Amino acid sequence: MSTPVQTRGKHAERSQATRQHLIDTAIRVIQDRGYEAASLHEVAKAAGMTTGAVQHHFESRAVLMMQVLAGLIQADDHVGGLWPSPGQPLRDRAHHFVHAAWTLIYAQPRFLAAWSAYLGSRATPGMPEQIAGQRLALTQRMREQFIASFPELAGQPDAAAFIGMVFSTLRGLGLLQMFRPEDEAGSAQLDCLADTIVRRCAATPGDTHPTKETT
Repeated sequence: MSTPVQTRGKHAERSQATRQHLIDTAIRVIQDRGYEAASLHEVAKAAGMTTGAVQHHFESRAVLMMQVLAGLIQADDHVGGLWPSPGQPLRDRAHHFVHAAWTLIYAQPRFLAAWSAYLGSRATPGMPEQIAGQRLALTQRMREQFIASFPELAGQPDAAAFIGMVFSTLRGLGLLQMFRPEDEAGSAQLDCLADTIVRRCAATPGDTHPTKETT
């Protein structure tokens, strides 16, 4: 016979599983039909639940969207295989990172879903500030991991700006998928970005335009 503590534990597990199911369903609705379609009613229908059952877990669409965005941000923060070992040759590291980041994050449907949800929810009071705080924490962790994989940048005074430029470029290429998903130039652009990382890492302090690369 289950004890009250075990019963509560099982109930909490079921509740968490249901919440995750609803978050995943909302992301799928956004991916397939856009942010505006992701009402509580439509999410409930897609999840095989009633609207009232959804409201039991998320009292409003704003609360659900906040959890959707948090889940999307956390997904970017726990991607395996993204960061190369600093012991690998520089060129291998750069190309590994750029193409892995593209495949695992920026080319994924959830990337466009995240931006769709973020832009669509900007009018919700308090939402932009909460998301900005989560993005700031994620940016700091990604910057630290970038330096760990490319320690050559550690001594460069504008390393943070350069790393920000790398991620901004990847985001820009990711957003272009909304307009030209079959763009064959994408792979060449990724290679150009990887070569830019190589050149910057090969630069000596104070020299941002090296004449030769380190492999």
